[in-house]
Amino acid sequence: MAIAILSGGPAVRDAQGRLPVDEAPLKTIHVLAAAAVLGGAVLDGYVLGIVGPALSLAGNEMQLSALAQGLIASSALIGIFVGGLFFGNLADRFGRRPVFGWNLAAFILLSLMQLFVQDVWQLVALRLALGLAVGVEYAVGSSVLAEFSRRRGRGMLLGSFSIGWQVGFTLAFIVGALYQGDNWRMLLATSAVPAIITFVLRMTLPETPMWLQARGRKAEARAVVDRHFGKEFYIPEIELGAEHASPRELFTARTWRQSLYSGLFWFCQVGPFFGIFTFMMPVLQSLGVEESGSVDMWLNAIQIAGAFAGILLLHWMSRRGFVIWTFAIILLTLLGLGLFPQAPAWIVLGLFGIYMFVAPAANDIQYVYPPEIFDTHVRATGVGFSAAFSRISAAGVTFLLPWLMQTFGFSATLTMMAGFPLLGLVLSIMWAPETKGKHLS
Repeated sequence: MAIAILSGGPAVRDAQGRLPVDEAPLKTIHVLAAAAVLGGAVLDGYVLGIVGPALSLAGNEMQLSALAQGLIASSALIGIFVGGLFFGNLADRFGRRPVFGWNLAAFILLSLMQLFVQDVWQLVALRLALGLAVGVEYAVGSSVLAEFSRRRGRGMLLGSFSIGWQVGFTLAFIVGALYQGDNWRMLLATSAVPAIITFVLRMTLPETPMWLQARGRKAEARAVVDRHFGKEFYIPEIELGAEHASPRELFTARTWRQSLYSGLFWFCQVGPFFGIFTFMMPVLQSLGVEESGSVDMWLNAIQIAGAFAGILLLHWMSRRGFVIWTFAIILLTLLGLGLFPQAPAWIVLGLFGIYMFVAPAANDIQYVYPPEIFDTHVRATGVGFSAAFSRISAAGVTFLLPWLMQTFGFSATLTMMAGFPLLGLVLSIMWAPETKGKHLS
């Protein structure tokens, strides 16, 4: 897939003197799209994060084994695999807005249904269904934000999806820590609150003009641009897609390598991340750290600081340089923790702190790279494929981590986890494209 990189010169005007729509100054529609998408990112992080505190309460009542805990924790990630593949393609075929908007209604309903769970398999089924809804957010949310974004600073804006996710994930742990009751079902159902707020925001968002243009609906696209951006802007020519966007378009002779890389780099980032962050309490115990409110506060602060640092790095660095360097640092950190468990405590905690900072920073590019790599008519399909592919490692590691730690110990498990950034580093050196500064059309 050809990636056109723009020079730093002035944007090209059309015959009528109009600028490309992604050169528009900040408008209300930019703010609305950001709020509607990033609200979903917060919700995603919350849904995936709240299961950790809830499981710590549910363990005694439901007599959960290590494998049962892993299955419940990974079930939403398995759902994301299916949701990303299926709903991303629907958004390319039928529009971003209907899939993106009504997905939140499913979030609200499924969150509330967790109040009535009676056994492990009911909980697994609901978490799977929630994962389907989260998969929509990954596939469609970043596509919507990309198509409503300005070219300059797009990387920082798309990377903010990761900050939103991290805020939601951290908020879930804070809610879990402050929760004084023992009703873990109520704890899980609290995800309905951010879902309702985000649903209201999304109902005011129009269809993206880029998708309309890619479907040949130029009059509708022009109307959206005139109303929300101004008559002095135009939509550059966009390759028209087939009537029914097909995942096969991701794997032609021209596109297969970058499509595969888009899934693989994400796969390598999230495997260790979800396992370690979902089971943070046993991980801390293995490091010899006594879990407390102050420790949680410091760890959450490090994660959020890392996510913000990643945004700045995306602005300063090339996309290719960003993934290569973050994979290298994470690889060295996990190897240090795994191979030298008897190192002084300050070294062990320092290495773990580096991982807690760099991993959220590295995750920022997950929401930047795929939307920039894929063409408009298959963007949601491509992002959905990438998100789904990534969840193979996320679900697998999250499912197996309690058993791996129980069977092989913490040090050996972290050494195994280092295989993910090693693979990511090699693939990035070989295949990572440079997409910074390109027009999405």
